[in-house]
Amino acid sequence: MREARARRIVALSLALLFALCAVSLGAEEQVAFNVESKKYHCLDCRHAKACTKNCVVISLSEAKRRGGVPCKVCGGSCG
Repeated sequence: MREARARRIVALSLALLFALCAVSLGAEEQVAFNVESKKYHCLDCRHAKACTKNCVVISLSEAKRRGGVPCKVCGGSCG
C-alpha cells in the first residue's frame, strides 16, 4: 500500500514538473488523458491525481485529436 502510494506521488510529481516546464517554455497546456475512458483532466484535478493506471500526460490538442472529452469536474483545463 505504501509503495503504491509512493509510486503515485512520484509519478504525479514528475507530471507536474513536466507541465510546469512546458508552461514556462510557452508550450501548450498539458493534461492527464485517460486512454480507456478518453477523458482529459487538468493536472491539478482530483480525478487526474487518482488516475494511475490508464493516464498519460499529453498536450491538450493531442487529447482532443485522440477523441478526448473534458472532465465534468475540472473542464479539462487549468486555464
